[in-house]
Amino acid sequence: MSRKMTIVLMTWLAAEVLCAGTITLVQPNGGENLVLGTDNYPIQWNAANVGQSVRIRLRRNGTLVGAIASSVAANSSPFLWKVGRLASGAMVEPGGGYTVKILAIDGDEVAESAAPFAIVESQPLPPPPPPVMLRLEAPNGGESYLLHHDCPVSWKSISPAQVGSVRLELLNSGGGLLGTIKDGLPATGTWTWKAGEYGGATAPAGSYRLCVRSMAAGAIRDDSDALFELKSLHAMVSKAQRIPIQKGVSLDADIQNYPCHDTFPGDMSAYLPSSLLPQGWQQLFGGSCGNPNQYAQAGVYWFPYENYNVAAIYRSRILFHVGEFAGQGASLKSAKLKMKRVHSIHEDAGSGCGCQENIWVLNAPMTGAAIPAIGQRIDVDLGASEFTRDVTAIVRQWLDGTLANNGLLLLAGELPCSGGRKCASCYEPTLVLEMD
Repeated sequence: MSRKMTIVLMTWLAAEVLCAGTITLVQPNGGENLVLGTDNYPIQWNAANVGQSVRIRLRRNGTLVGAIASSVAANSSPFLWKVGRLASGAMVEPGGGYTVKILAIDGDEVAESAAPFAIVESQPLPPPPPPVMLRLEAPNGGESYLLHHDCPVSWKSISPAQVGSVRLELLNSGGGLLGTIKDGLPATGTWTWKAGEYGGATAPAGSYRLCVRSMAAGAIRDDSDALFELKSLHAMVSKAQRIPIQKGVSLDADIQNYPCHDTFPGDMSAYLPSSLLPQGWQQLFGGSCGNPNQYAQAGVYWFPYENYNVAAIYRSRILFHVGEFAGQGASLKSAKLKMKRVHSIHEDAGSGCGCQENIWVLNAPMTGAAIPAIGQRIDVDLGASEFTRDVTAIVRQWLDGTLANNGLLLLAGELPCSGGRKCASCYEPTLVLEMD
């Protein structure tokens, strides 16, 4: 063979290799569950160097079922197929073992599903979600509350026996746990939360969620669906009012009233009828003090019973929430305790000892009628309808943490006096802070 003929033959063979066509099937390529009758399922393929048209066939277990399409352009992928319909209009039976095969009409190029797929009558329904055992109903997102003010919390369980006691937790805006608000609550219930308070601390103003969680099974829980807002009292002051260096805020108090009793002198275990002391308390107030949770109350009513002097006594703990000013003792210019008297009874009945009322700083928590450790005394003006006392030094210690804020105690003198004695007052307390 001449040198010239050899070169021509090699060129022709190379051209045949470069022009060889390929078809690659993309989907369905095995393992799918196609729902019979679904419109516009995309049969997809890639074709390179393929002639004008291809055939699309449906096979089952290696046997031809029929044509899906007799002639479509090789470059027209995807072909939208009504799953199960043949070109003749017939619908195939549901089942497994199906494959799609694509063949070039004017060439030898072929592609087929790598593995069988199934044609099913319908997609199986997902299993139902497990029942919600515990549901937080409020606050559930979008609400706004003032720090230290009442926030109603409610939750519900469909299976109290399984849930058991629950715990309320405060979460930050990212869902992280800040601390426990209250535990040992029933599986379904309500509770009034002093907004922001948890585990002896107070959260700053911001966005939060609550979580109610089973104490028996921690995985049983529910959180607020969205964030709610906690706002400080400063947030209620307009921007124009915050411009001056000096700013003031008035804090209302939470009142806890403790009725108790005493006997003097003689045997402290002496029997007293159950109706005796409530009658004594009624003598003190006669209903004129209004809501006992609204006013601070102090009173003592001594009266004879058999050979005893018996005292019906009321005393109040006054608690101002100053947590939002924690650490700002140096910025406190003044703190004034304002007491407004809303009712009073001062009748010594010739007893020879006058009525007495005082306010004391509590150096320890008050959990019942018994008086815990007390510190500084704040005198009361018995004859005044309103009076103010400077408590700057006390409040500064509260803010700096050098004195725990256990509140104040409003107390009536309890010394027994002959001839009877009835002294009582109700007050509306306010704490006014001036801050730099």
